[in-house]
Amino acid sequence: MGAYIMNDVVNEAVTSLKKIGSLKELWLTVVGERKDSVNDVMAMHSAYSDMSFSLKIQDLANVFSGVYLDTYWTGLGESSNIMAEHLSQALGTAMPDAIGIARNSVAQWRGLLCRKNLSDSGLIPARGAYTDSMDIVCNRDVPLDPKQLIIQWDDVFYKTPQVGKNYIYARCQNKDFDGKIRDAQVRMYYSPGGFNTPPSSWVKCLTDVKGQFFGSVLDINNRPAVLDRGDRGVSEAFVLDVQSTAHICIAAAISYPYFEKNIPEQISTGNWNAVTWIMNNGAAAWRNVNPVLNQGDESLVFHNQDATPEQFSFVLRCQHVPFGSKLRMYSEDPAAAFDSGMVNIVNDCQELQVSVVVPPYYAGRIKLHLEGPDGKPLPRGAAVEIRMLWCVPHSHHHYLQAVALLGAISALPTLQSVHVPLGYYTMLGIEE
Repeated sequence: MGAYIMNDVVNEAVTSLKKIGSLKELWLTVVGERKDSVNDVMAMHSAYSDMSFSLKIQDLANVFSGVYLDTYWTGLGESSNIMAEHLSQALGTAMPDAIGIARNSVAQWRGLLCRKNLSDSGLIPARGAYTDSMDIVCNRDVPLDPKQLIIQWDDVFYKTPQVGKNYIYARCQNKDFDGKIRDAQVRMYYSPGGFNTPPSSWVKCLTDVKGQFFGSVLDINNRPAVLDRGDRGVSEAFVLDVQSTAHICIAAAISYPYFEKNIPEQISTGNWNAVTWIMNNGAAAWRNVNPVLNQGDESLVFHNQDATPEQFSFVLRCQHVPFGSKLRMYSEDPAAAFDSGMVNIVNDCQELQVSVVVPPYYAGRIKLHLEGPDGKPLPRGAAVEIRMLWCVPHSHHHYLQAVALLGAISALPTLQSVHVPLGYYTMLGIEE
């Protein structure tokens, strides 16, 4: 009995010597180490030594995934391998255990989050359509103030830019980073409407007031934002100068003191690099602007960024398309010709699919014939979604990475090809 009492007294005494007794204190400590330019291995060792027994290594890794994001960022995502190696160095954790802990940590974004779609909660890689961000806002030539953009958090305002001057914005929120994030900067870009355009070809947008490539993140009171956990902010206005009715895409990237490496121009050319950067990056967003159909056939650009021939598929899915409508996907380029043929719509959820192998570094256009039953463009209320998929066979050097990215473990036993999404584009029926 006396031995048990003595053990309790010793444990209480040891616990009382620990400086970090809660998760909040752990965040404060690690943020302080980062501000003092202490490297992550030394900071891990120090923090772990001072942690209460109620805190676990997983808690420590979760905090470091947000505070030392730049240390683990490879340009294509936050590396669980780098974090695992550093955990092992700092704490002596066995590598198999360290890898599991690190993978759990990087599977949730902790920092400024731009939603890829309405259901985006910061899971990494992003789930669902990652080119439909409501946090990229276009309001044509009517400026919006931060209060409007933050209060109307899920409002997309205008979906279609106009020819001429448009005001565009990028919203963000402090997601699961238990500390204040300040001095965030936003970059915004546009590119021709389509799929898999190389970041090096994106056109930079300028801020409206100062004409700069970088814009500040503002709070609801139009002041430079200091975003604590859960707080929301929005960029100052950028200008999108549209010269034609051609379809466009808008992208945004937000950098801040814990994530200064968020620079799209530095992404190396390659299909894998482009798709993993956006799917693994919580502080980046992409919006394929929903265009209203024009008279005549539509077209969207698509690229093969690799130095090898690659196979792609295009899938067109109907929504509220009237029966008797006629749809077609095709390319007339001899280097990458394909044609679905004219297809009559006979059910509500009909799909068309075509595949093509294209040459290295190919840039081309997919053409779309979208005709209603009356011979005119599809009517208001109708929509078609076009997806571009990259077919990755088991012989491809990115096969195992693609399986992991998609969570397609069931493909491994039979070495099935997997299909990596390279973008989604929705076209709406013509306005009367």
